[in-house]
Amino acid sequence: MMKTNKSKKVMVAAVLVMSMAFSGLASAADMKTIKKDGMELVQLRQAAKMYDYSIMWDSKDRSVTLMYMGKMDDMKMKDDMKMNDDKMMEDDKMMEETMMPAGKTIKLWIGSKKIMVDGMQVNLKSMPVIYEGNSYAAESVIKQYMMPAMGMK
Repeated sequence: MMKTNKSKKVMVAAVLVMSMAFSGLASAADMKTIKKDGMELVQLRQAAKMYDYSIMWDSKDRSVTLMYMGKMDDMKMKDDMKMNDDKMMEDDKMMEETMMPAGKTIKLWIGSKKIMVDGMQVNLKSMPVIYEGNSYAAESVIKQYMMPAMGMK
């Protein structure tokens, strides 16, 4: 009987973890998008809100800066959460503890294919644009640099 209760608890915990891990992905489909030159562009303000980034507009250089504002514990893996040599996570750690954004600070310039991700320059295939007063960037920017990156493969 004791074993069954423990199995049920483990199963419930696993379902909760998976629902939290994939809830952001499911709602990503709800983000406002536009098409420009055959590319899908996503509204940056919505993406920032979804993934816990602050967003700042600089009118002087027409740039958008996104800074991750989640818990600082999310930004680094604590010693007790690090993977061992065979890349297995400790059994008592929950999966969402290893989810971190791919970039802590992202700066995009409207009309430029270059962006900065944590101080490193990256070139994009399409330029961020302003449409109806909102900034938009390629969906790949959201997927590669903002969405939570899993700490384990």
